[in-house]
Amino acid sequence: MLISLALEKYFRHLRNIQSASKYTIRNYEKSLKLLQELCGTDADVRDIKLATIDQINDHVFDLKTRDGSPISQRTRNIYLIPIRSFLKYCLKRDLDDPILSPDKIELVKADPRDVSGLSAEELEALRNCNVSKNTMINARDRAIVEMLFSTGLRISELCALNQEHINLNTKEFSILGKGKKIRVVFLTDRAVKCLKGYLSERKDNWPPLFINARIRKDEFETNGESRRISRTAIEVMVRDRGRRAGITKPVTPHVLRHTFATTLLRNGADLRSVQEMLGHANISTTQIYTHFVNADLKKTHEKYLE
Repeated sequence: MLISLALEKYFRHLRNIQSASKYTIRNYEKSLKLLQELCGTDADVRDIKLATIDQINDHVFDLKTRDGSPISQRTRNIYLIPIRSFLKYCLKRDLDDPILSPDKIELVKADPRDVSGLSAEELEALRNCNVSKNTMINARDRAIVEMLFSTGLRISELCALNQEHINLNTKEFSILGKGKKIRVVFLTDRAVKCLKGYLSERKDNWPPLFINARIRKDEFETNGESRRISRTAIEVMVRDRGRRAGITKPVTPHVLRHTFATTLLRNGADLRSVQEMLGHANISTTQIYTHFVNADLKKTHEKYLE
């Protein structure tokens, strides 16, 4: 079967069966488009060989980040994982057994992830920093920072929230997370206060919980959907807020998610509970935080015992 036709079937499978997010689809398209370009438009699934994978590795190895440094090993794997997944799909669906076994595609050993998050001092500085002169925008940004930290939400989950989803009285709500899994999310008193402060500044009735500041011609036609804040806008806001607060390390929405997890574990939360609150499918994903917490325990041990 032609690679182009097999890819059409594969992406339908990702959307309709796997319920893959649009961000996953976008990343997979980038990798598999490169695969198709290297093999040729008229290539067959059987034409994918180890030499093709070597070409992809060479291409990815030369990629640079915005500051000119090599991309991380984890990012290099983002190009290889979709190809392995695609070949597994071809084998499972008998779309012309590929010569190349998915198991022959070796992933790069990823560098250890920094999941330490922010210190209590850094978090407080981030909370109290104002970037915009617009009171509504400041209230919104403060609420976003508090929501990211106190709930551990992924940025995509936060962007998708509507006002009707949030119950400020019970301080909890359900979220449809990664893999279409539903979990309960809890709000702190501080998060509720920030949300109330932000919503009181709003002069509209648009459904999106967080909106951008730009007035759009089609906002009435889309019921405010065109005003829904984007993940890029949140990433830029959190980064700029971190710099303004004097935090030297990069601050991202995911760093606040890390801070949420490490704060819970430091204060005695059990791993299973943290797994549920983060929405991790496997507890092994949550266990990456225990290494950092264990390092804290070692420092305490050394401090009080000779």
